[in-house]
Amino acid sequence: MRHRLRLMGPVNLVTAEGRDVTPRGRKARGMLALLGTAPGLRMARAQLQDRLWSLSPPVQSSASLRQALRELRQALEGALVGGDGWVGLDPAAVEVDLRPRAGLAGQVAEFAQGLEIDDPEFEDWLRDMRLALEDRVPVPELAALVLCEPRGEGAQARMLAEIVLQEAAARAAPLIPARIIRAPDGGEGLLVESWCLGGQGERALMMTALRDLGTGAQLWAQSDALAPGLPDMRRLGSVLAAAMIQAARQSGAGGGLRYPVPDLFTFSRRRLLAADRRLQQAEGAVPRALQAFLRYTLIIERQGADPRSLADEAEAFCRQSLEAAPTDPIVLSTFALLKSLRGEVAAALDLARLACRLSPGHDMSHLALSQALNDAGRDRDALMTIVKADAGPMAMLGQPSWRLRLMVAQLRLGRLAEAEAAAAAALAHAPECRPALRALAALRFHRGDEAGAADALAALRRAEPDFSLALMASPDYPVLTLRRMGLLGVTRSGL
Repeated sequence: MRHRLRLMGPVNLVTAEGRDVTPRGRKARGMLALLGTAPGLRMARAQLQDRLWSLSPPVQSSASLRQALRELRQALEGALVGGDGWVGLDPAAVEVDLRPRAGLAGQVAEFAQGLEIDDPEFEDWLRDMRLALEDRVPVPELAALVLCEPRGEGAQARMLAEIVLQEAAARAAPLIPARIIRAPDGGEGLLVESWCLGGQGERALMMTALRDLGTGAQLWAQSDALAPGLPDMRRLGSVLAAAMIQAARQSGAGGGLRYPVPDLFTFSRRRLLAADRRLQQAEGAVPRALQAFLRYTLIIERQGADPRSLADEAEAFCRQSLEAAPTDPIVLSTFALLKSLRGEVAAALDLARLACRLSPGHDMSHLALSQALNDAGRDRDALMTIVKADAGPMAMLGQPSWRLRLMVAQLRLGRLAEAEAAAAAALAHAPECRPALRALAALRFHRGDEAGAADALAALRRAEPDFSLALMASPDYPVLTLRRMGLLGVTRSGL
């Protein structure tokens, strides 16, 4: 298949590579809805004309039909076919997706949602089609994240364990995605069991196990010291949240809607595009925000052919997700990062601070706030902020991004040895991490390690085919902090 046409929710046409080629014109999108639900994916031209231009004179409606068909041909790239008096979609090239799905606010997404065409014939057809599809199949249900009540000694220890589990589940559920329940009710998901030992004093031992809800197979287990202190409880909650996300991927919980969280924090174009295709299958505020974050990464890493178009798409995703979930920290943080990219420092600070207030300790919120603080020239605050976020579940799963943010904050303060260590840590987690290679080449050369700098440059040339030292020295190349700190001597080295 070369294209996928999704009709539940907004009309959406994407290529096999995940590129959105949905026509802008309402009549062209209406034609996609008509053809996508027609027998054999084809209709008579006269019938299309009557559905979409019933109030126009024949000559005008015929001309309008031809214009809309030109727009469709451009979007479908050869997948629009026709014959004597008819037009249609090539079934071998277009997959029509009519699967029910949840809308942005959790409601059932309706057929051709938001498509408004002021024509009585089309309005009647659209109303009838929505009624026919409304009760056809139930909306796919999210996986279950079953939190069993902690067992064991000591009421205080069980209470602390309950708090930790609740916070971990609240962090993990949006990223699996899953619904949090207290007792199994069938279907797929994870069972979270915990036991507390000791608990007569201030410290106890908390044992946690994650099981596949369907098979009962144990997927993960760990024992941790449990103490009343908030930092320890948050650290343990982050560990458990990351384990839940990973276990859900291992077990298959969430089915086709599992979010590819680790792939979002790589610097591999192949994995980023694969993650984008997966996210397109999901509805909701979080996947749209994650798609915006993915485009943010493609832009800053020069991995998109059209940065302006990617930025516009990211902005649209951010606004869509913010409208549906105005208090979600992932949504707010992603929008803050995009505002930083656009140079809107005050807006970035406002969004990131709001995310931190609404969800204290959230790692993504602190990532965005650290970036905004650096943009505002508050470098010491930026470093303190990213250090606080280092142990969250998203930071654990996305080590390269958090290590790089730490590296930039350290560079701004002149802590070059620490910044080099952070870059090396990012590279250890993601061998294709081009920002880490750029920093290592510059910092190693700066301290006189030409052999080490040459190694980093060789790896950078393999990862970035058009790389050259002249390109690295150009004002548009993404090494702003290295340039600002006077650390681009390597570009004149001839290595």
